[in-house]
Amino acid sequence: MPRKKGETAIQAAVEVQESQFGDVTVENAQITAETEPTEDTEKAAKTKKPRVSQPKKKVTLAIDAARSTKKYIAFLDGKAVTDVIRSDSLICQVDSSPFGELGSFSMSRGKGEDGKELIEHWVVGDSARFQGKPYIAMTDDPNHKITYFPILLLGALARLHTLYDLSSGASEKNRSLYLQLTTLSLAHPSQLFESVKQIKWLKVDGIKYKLNFDKAGFTGLPEGYGAALHAQQQLDKLKHPTFYVFDIGFGTSTVTEYSNLGKLPKRGACTPNGGGGIATLIREFAEATSQKDSSKLIKSSQLRKVLETSEWQNEKPIAKAPDGSEIGDVLAIAIKNWLRDSPVAYALESLSVIGRQHPIVVAGGGFSIPPVREMVQAELFKAGVPKDNLIIPENPGIVSLAELKRLYATNPEQAPELETLEDREALIDQSAIDPLNAGDISNEQKAA
Repeated sequence: MPRKKGETAIQAAVEVQESQFGDVTVENAQITAETEPTEDTEKAAKTKKPRVSQPKKKVTLAIDAARSTKKYIAFLDGKAVTDVIRSDSLICQVDSSPFGELGSFSMSRGKGEDGKELIEHWVVGDSARFQGKPYIAMTDDPNHKITYFPILLLGALARLHTLYDLSSGASEKNRSLYLQLTTLSLAHPSQLFESVKQIKWLKVDGIKYKLNFDKAGFTGLPEGYGAALHAQQQLDKLKHPTFYVFDIGFGTSTVTEYSNLGKLPKRGACTPNGGGGIATLIREFAEATSQKDSSKLIKSSQLRKVLETSEWQNEKPIAKAPDGSEIGDVLAIAIKNWLRDSPVAYALESLSVIGRQHPIVVAGGGFSIPPVREMVQAELFKAGVPKDNLIIPENPGIVSLAELKRLYATNPEQAPELETLEDREALIDQSAIDPLNAGDISNEQKAA
């Protein structure tokens, strides 16, 4: 019989059938779809989208935020997902984040006293020079690379073309980043971790990334550690239980002793030789060029580019000034003065003796400059260091990061266990509670 108006939208239609065995009726309750659509049925028909749950992607980012150039590489699921990326260690705070510009981002460290979120806008890298505002170079002050480490880190993330793919979440505009940091720095890991954990989120090209820093995965490695990994692969542990890393960076010429007996190299004594880096060589170069009979001034930034693009041919430096003139002879004088008069001379004096017995592996941006590399090794050979005791990687400027693939680009089950910041603090806490059973704790760990 027809349904009356006002009856419920979904009702059971009772079919009464006569049984073939007699006057027995069977009520068969069925849901009929032959009902008129109402507002209730239309709402019920609308199905909610199921919530999509995605696994968290834990990204390991290894970064060397040096004074002149920062270098970094990202790993995910035991694979390197980027090459070693390099950019100038320059930062500039701007009024708003330029959309689509490499190294630009917005960020928040939390809320102010008024309860409103404190938002900052930055441009990091080469683009910092072109914002119409004063930019900060990490070379301006020895402590800048520590003070501004969070900005350098976010700038590195903002420059990753795979940033979206490395993030987690179902929303296209609101994502999450789960980060395990590995830093190559003379600074203490806890100091760096405290500075980055204050950052709440990062926004790049309109996409907001909530930042989650994993303390259990925060690892601090010595500067130049990748070079030590490179050397360990080439040296017999019994024949060479000790070796040294000679790292010439922008500000220092660091000599570091390593033990080769364990599964991983262990750092021993470290001498930074501050002031013995490429910055001092650039000043020597500027002074040497000013002695030429020319009215043309070459800026310090230009001299740096001249130095980085110089070559070594026929046993002498080849360098071109901005006007195209040859100034290789001037560069040769500058390097000789630098090797003699700057703190790099202290490093060479110690290595001249050490290198007769122990292998030396070189690293750092200084050794990526052919005339510097050739003239430094000539000094060591002249002092009696055997040629077989000097290990020169194919790319000494990035070896410290590139060789970290031996730690992270591997089967996770086979990867060596590294001491994290959480491990170190737990060990120190245990030593305070029970000094007799805390294990062998170094003076460096106790001081931390």
